[in-house]
Amino acid sequence: MADTFMKRHLNTTVVLAAILAILGIYMMFQGDSFAKAFVALLGLGMVGTGINSFVSMGVYAVGPKSKRALLIKGLVNIGVGILVVVLSLSTKNFSTHLLLYILAAQLVVSAIISLLQAFLLRKGNISVSPFLSEALFSLLLAALFFAFPTQIGSLLLKLVGVVLLASGLAMFFWSVRIRKLSKQFSTIEGHMEVIGEPGSGEDRS
Repeated sequence: MADTFMKRHLNTTVVLAAILAILGIYMMFQGDSFAKAFVALLGLGMVGTGINSFVSMGVYAVGPKSKRALLIKGLVNIGVGILVVVLSLSTKNFSTHLLLYILAAQLVVSAIISLLQAFLLRKGNISVSPFLSEALFSLLLAALFFAFPTQIGSLLLKLVGVVLLASGLAMFFWSVRIRKLSKQFSTIEGHMEVIGEPGSGEDRS
């Protein structure tokens, strides 16, 4: 039964690996229209970040100023995220690099609020490293969006495609390796059972 489960698991892994690889190749060769849809996914990510800010208000024991900063950050993220999604999916003449400018401006605002949170919480028992890391990441991403608005959408799309393709290939080779090890283990186990059977050795008495 364990052997059957292993085979099903490996077969499922191979199928999933093939899907990831095909999706990765597909994304690597898409144009501006698909890049706009990818920017819409970034907008959805902003909405998720805004919701996470509201969740953080309950997780961290923050003061009134920090709560106000988290509230503003969450509302801005959700508002800008929804705006980007709506514009990218419903407006054909709205270019991708303008959408990225909007996202970049939002990331700068988010970074400033994260730095403010780190400043307000620096004397407490809460580690401010996550806020500083988020601020640094937001500023770097905003700088890329501002510097390369035309290329960054397709570049990120190709990067995600490469990651998906690499993940699919890694999963495939992992499943092949596990299948070989499983066969070798079954062969060794079979030999040990034969050797260990009663009467398999010579009677030396």
